[in-house]
Amino acid sequence: MLSFFNRRKTAQLPPALPYLDSVFYPLTWQQHIFESAPHFISHLIDNLSVEPAAPSGLAIPNDIQYTVSNLASYQKQFSQLLLQQPLYQEWINFTVFGRYVQRSFSAFYQQTEDVFNAEMPEILKYELMRHTQRLPTGQVLLVGGKLPLSVRREKLLITTLNPFKAIVDALTVAPLVNSPYVINIITANSDKVKAFAVKHNKYTSEGGRNEVMILDFNHLILTEEKTHKNNAQSEPSYLIRHYSIG
Repeated sequence: MLSFFNRRKTAQLPPALPYLDSVFYPLTWQQHIFESAPHFISHLIDNLSVEPAAPSGLAIPNDIQYTVSNLASYQKQFSQLLLQQPLYQEWINFTVFGRYVQRSFSAFYQQTEDVFNAEMPEILKYELMRHTQRLPTGQVLLVGGKLPLSVRREKLLITTLNPFKAIVDALTVAPLVNSPYVINIITANSDKVKAFAVKHNKYTSEGGRNEVMILDFNHLILTEEKTHKNNAQSEPSYLIRHYSIG
């Protein structure tokens, strides 16, 4: 019993993920250069339009504009850029867990009625935790839509590295009248956040790519929120919330 206790005390920390943003940004996109993920997503929502795309392509000369109807195409392009990064390959190749396991676990962990299997969510979480890595300090992750109230209690959050995915999720959750669409920018401010990048294959839908599942953290603090009025249309507005997580 004592030897087991000593082994637990000397257990090593999970390995740390490489700092992806340090090599992915500055990002060149549509002949513009963006220094960071927050800079890029601010540009996107400032120029997002519900109007049909221009016949000449995704970019409108001298007037960059992004259309809701083409969000899936933008998302795929961004995902391909990520896949070209060796550091992102390290992120997704570390884990054996794909999106099906991730989604099934999330649903099971949040269930409240299955009393017979009350201990299973914790058992599953323990198993998933064995495959986590620590987010590097400064790494930015995104979530579209309001954060669930259960996030701080369950220490469970599904995020994305793809800003177009965050925008799609924000638009999918219809806001109340005159309420802005919400996009959360979450920045790691310590190396205590445990997460893993969801592994995907050629059968994974574009909507499921580039996701990162956070399974444990000490704090999640709202540091700033700012409303953006869209340049391409008068409504709706977008609320960007900045969080630090550690």
